[in-house]
Amino acid sequence: MASNDIESNHNDNENILKDFLKDFYRQVVRIENYSNFETILKEWMYDFFKNNEEMESKTILKLMEDHEESSNWFSSLIGFFYEHGIGDDNIIDNDKSLDYYLSTTIIKDENKKFVSVYQIINIIIAKYLLSFRYYKDIILDKRDLIAKELRHLENAYVMSQNQFENFNGLEINLCKDEIITIEKYFESLDQFDFVEKKELIDLNNLGYSYQYGIGKEKDEFRAFELYLESSKRGNSSAQNNLGYCYQNGIGIEKDEKKAFDCYLKAANDGDLYAQYNIGVCYQNGIGVDKDDNEAFQWFIKSAEGKNSSAQNKLGVCYQNGVGIEKDVNEAFGWYMKAAKGGNADAENNLGTCYKEGISVEKDEKRAFEWFLKAAKGGNSDAQTSAGHYYKNGIGREKDLDKAVHWFSKAADNGNEIAQYHLGGCYKFGIGVKKDLVKAFELYKSSSSKNCLEAQIQLGNCYFYGSGTEENKEMAYEIYKSAAEKGSSRGKYNLSLIYKSGVGVRKNEKKAFELIKQLADENYFDSKWHLGYYYSHGIGTEIDEEKAFKCYEEAADKGNNNAMFNLSLFYQQGKGVEKDEKKAFELTKKLSEKEYSEGQFQLGYYYEKGIGTDVNKEKAFEQYKLVAEKDINHVQSQICLASLYEDGEGVEKDLVKAFEWFEKAANEENRVAQHNLGQCYELGNGVEKDLIKAFEYYKKSNEQNYYPAKFQLGYCYVNGIGTEVNKEKGFELYNEGTGRNKKFNILLKYENSDEIDSDLDKLNYWFRKAAEDDDNKVALYKLGELYETEIEFIRSKVRAFDFYRQAAEKGDINGKYKLGYCYENGIGIQVDKTKMIELYKEAANEGNVDAQNKLGFLYEEGKGGVDKDIDEAIQWYKKAVENGCQKSNENLDNLLKLKEEADKANKDNEDDETKEDDEANENNENNENNEANENNENNENNENNENNENNENNEANENNENNENNEANENNENNENNEANENNETNEADETNEANETNENNETNENNETNENNETNEANEANEPNETDETVVIETNEATETNENNEV
Repeated sequence: MASNDIESNHNDNENILKDFLKDFYRQVVRIENYSNFETILKEWMYDFFKNNEEMESKTILKLMEDHEESSNWFSSLIGFFYEHGIGDDNIIDNDKSLDYYLSTTIIKDENKKFVSVYQIINIIIAKYLLSFRYYKDIILDKRDLIAKELRHLENAYVMSQNQFENFNGLEINLCKDEIITIEKYFESLDQFDFVEKKELIDLNNLGYSYQYGIGKEKDEFRAFELYLESSKRGNSSAQNNLGYCYQNGIGIEKDEKKAFDCYLKAANDGDLYAQYNIGVCYQNGIGVDKDDNEAFQWFIKSAEGKNSSAQNKLGVCYQNGVGIEKDVNEAFGWYMKAAKGGNADAENNLGTCYKEGISVEKDEKRAFEWFLKAAKGGNSDAQTSAGHYYKNGIGREKDLDKAVHWFSKAADNGNEIAQYHLGGCYKFGIGVKKDLVKAFELYKSSSSKNCLEAQIQLGNCYFYGSGTEENKEMAYEIYKSAAEKGSSRGKYNLSLIYKSGVGVRKNEKKAFELIKQLADENYFDSKWHLGYYYSHGIGTEIDEEKAFKCYEEAADKGNNNAMFNLSLFYQQGKGVEKDEKKAFELTKKLSEKEYSEGQFQLGYYYEKGIGTDVNKEKAFEQYKLVAEKDINHVQSQICLASLYEDGEGVEKDLVKAFEWFEKAANEENRVAQHNLGQCYELGNGVEKDLIKAFEYYKKSNEQNYYPAKFQLGYCYVNGIGTEVNKEKGFELYNEGTGRNKKFNILLKYENSDEIDSDLDKLNYWFRKAAEDDDNKVALYKLGELYETEIEFIRSKVRAFDFYRQAAEKGDINGKYKLGYCYENGIGIQVDKTKMIELYKEAANEGNVDAQNKLGFLYEEGKGGVDKDIDEAIQWYKKAVENGCQKSNENLDNLLKLKEEADKANKDNEDDETKEDDEANENNENNENNEANENNENNENNENNENNENNENNEANENNENNENNEANENNENNENNEANENNETNEADETNEANETNENNETNENNETNENNETNEANEANEPNETDETVVIETNEATETNENNEV
């Protein structure tokens, strides 16, 4: 190897060892967690080796041991390696490490002169490690006191904020013993002006103490005077500090021009920090015209002198192309140099590089490591990022306690973004006990520093009274201010406020304009809202085609609300050709995305057979899924309860039905309150309690639910849970029709079929039931209405109850219908025994439907009775006698089948008789022929055999004919049976009608959307999703729940 290469390699190793020593020292003086200092130092070492891949721990240990200054510069580090088994095959040697520590600190020759700062650092490290080796417990016990004493010790020499020249760029805050060592070093240089320099340094340091109140009462004017005196006598650090005072008005009136002049003088004297400050002045136009190129040149000067702040600033310039052509690789290199010098800002910037993949491959784990280093170094942005990484488990395991720790650190340091996120933690109880007042205070503090996201949250606090008194007007002002500053979220919430008219006069036109502006900018879910505005004509004309297009665009971008409304438009043919299959497909996609409204709607489509086959089991599964995961989704709870109540898609369970109705009723849902009242009235799933029934009907009626008006009226008329008050009951019946028309208008319709609306029919028969003592017909009619006709009040249990009442009063139609309920499980468990009893009662009293039904059951042997054709014929005949055309057809078919069966039986008997006669004739012939000669006998025998064969063939043919006849008759019987089954159309139709569910529920989007979704449009949904800690935006905070249900 050439001598030049050897020399170059030696110099590289030399620099690495020096950097290693200085960086280790910086870690030592930075440590606050004394109880875990060994682990912290070891982790730092492993990071150092990782960043210097050419240097393994074993290699660097060998280099230190072989170095010519090994005992003077590196003995403390070598001792640490042996103490913790680093580098030499992980072998721990405590004795050897102790020898190295002691040899470092013991100065045998009092006259020995120090020749290098590295020797001084080596001594300081050894003293530190020895102290903890012997006195760790005492130090931990007294650490707070020691720290306090060191901060305020009069004899401590506190270095200037910007003064590093005497210690080769090391920021040292040392106690008296180490200072004496440093002084000996300077004395050894035989500097003739040392005493004077020391005096100027002391003046500068004293000024620093007065400026920050360290060991002295804070006095900025005195600080300025001391800086001025020291600077006049030539101390460049004091000159730099004087510039800082002029720039910020500390102890003197602010004067940026004088600040610049002071910085320039110190910079020309070689002060690295003054050179950096001059660069900042040129970059920001402080006391001089802005000049990025000149700024860059000063940063270069300071950075070449190993000023880590300037090195970091150069990285920023290269990254953003400020004063120099953009070069992210060069930027990364300067960040790394500054970070090796312990610069926390640079460490934070390296974290950003790894996070975003700037000049390096994206690596969240490495990003976290750098953020954590910078956070420990006091960088508040890095502390905020560390909190974000811990909170979301990025680059490491999630740890909410540590997330709150770092957010709190940064917030205490005044970081507005951290205050915003910490506010979110307190608001939602993330890693800390929920405290809305604390959240409000943090949002307020962050907002005052112009954090727009915090400003929005502050507005939300005022809007909802979260952590403070509710103040809608203040919320409006805050949203408006944020909007004027360019906050899209502010505009978004402002639009919702204008739309609702809460906190400000309603202005739908402004609401529309803001949402349209945001939609044009593709902000958040504004396109979905714009579709809603078009759909409902909010601030503009109704335009369903534009609404459809907006929903379609928003859905394509993944907006679930928009996809939901899009499915409704396809279902109803709004703004697009009706396509129920497409509606079903979109809803199924939403369900797969675990979107609650989509899962619920899919259940509704399965229940009603919209875009797919009816499947009550799958409907039940969807309703149950939503009801169990979303305690506030009352529609799913009601639908689930109804399926349990009717036994559709699941085994009938009135107790569970009651429980789900109760959950929804507790959310003040008027439909559930009505249904719960019905449970208490009828004793379904709960002990009967008429007073509670009345109370729940009353609650539901107070929310203007029409079915509750009829039931409450029924309670007043019949004294159910309250005193009888027919006048009040009739008044409620009138209200139930939707208008207070006089009932005498209805009385002209003696035939209820002529009444013009279903609600009027209900009103009519309720009144008839109340006014007429013989009200069995009215009760029967009410049963019919609740069973089949009125979609939004259809109720199987109510229908059953009215049929029961009618039957008990002797109404034969009521008895038939009650039997029908027991047969099909309508409002009651299936009971075939009671079914037959009721059908027979009704049939014997002349009900033709019951007579026909009994005929069918005996004909088929169903419903718990044995098959009996004669019995079936008798019942069909009775029904025919009473004018039932359907029974006439069934009877004709059954008689025809019976006649054909009788004929087939008679033909079989004739065939058997003929065979017997032929057999007798053959026997007589055989006897007469026995007297013939043998040859004749043989011939006769042959003839007999032939005759017998012929007879047998004829018999076989006859048998085959008989079998064919029987087969034909059986086929005819089967066809007739099928005909009989087909003739039971009314019964089957009634069954189908009875199987339509949701009698008590408002499952359709047309029903109860406002009642079940009465959240304000400015509501915050999913606010804990603070998705981006750098550009801090919380998504889904102000969604409109009402708009989830388009129709």
